[in-house]
Amino acid sequence: MRVVRAMSVQVQSRRIPMSREQFLQLPEGPPFYDYVNGEAIEVNRPSVRHQYLLIRLASQLIEHVESRQLGLVAGDCNLELPNGNIYAPDIFYLSRQNLSAYDAARGYVRGAPDLVVEILSPSTAEYDRTQKMSDYAACGVPWVWLIDQETLLVEEYQWTPEGYLRRQAVDARTPFRPLLFPDLTLEMAQLAPPAGEPSEDNSNG
Repeated sequence: MRVVRAMSVQVQSRRIPMSREQFLQLPEGPPFYDYVNGEAIEVNRPSVRHQYLLIRLASQLIEHVESRQLGLVAGDCNLELPNGNIYAPDIFYLSRQNLSAYDAARGYVRGAPDLVVEILSPSTAEYDRTQKMSDYAACGVPWVWLIDQETLLVEEYQWTPEGYLRRQAVDARTPFRPLLFPDLTLEMAQLAPPAGEPSEDNSNG
């Protein structure tokens, strides 16, 4: 176990100064943006492997949460944190006690969710681990999972006043039993897509 004190980082992406109101009036992408400290930051769209993992994992979380009436699982939509920055996490979970954060009229979440899940791509891993984790910590998001899309390693972080404490790191060969959901077991290796044909360009978004 270790405490992670996230730090901000300058990401070499297109940045457009604008107000929060202007950001919320942008048309749906592409291009796609986060809203951080008064700037719209262009973000890459993910690879097939990334989205396959996201869909498979989200479906298992939705089934678990809804069958027990625990709350709401969603993702890839605007999450406005209490500090005003806006991201689109791969997956997030709102407990039943926290459902008031869902603004149905506007169609997005305003507040700190109980869990954020980020599937790390080569082009976004540093951004997720620094800028996003810094904001999640500052806003007191209780739980964060970081999942490496290549190795399927899962890191589970719990918020503390000193920073995020990494409670466990589980490789693809080991069942992942989240502390947030004690009666849930995830077999990450089974969530990966079928192997495709190799290509010379192995870059992923």
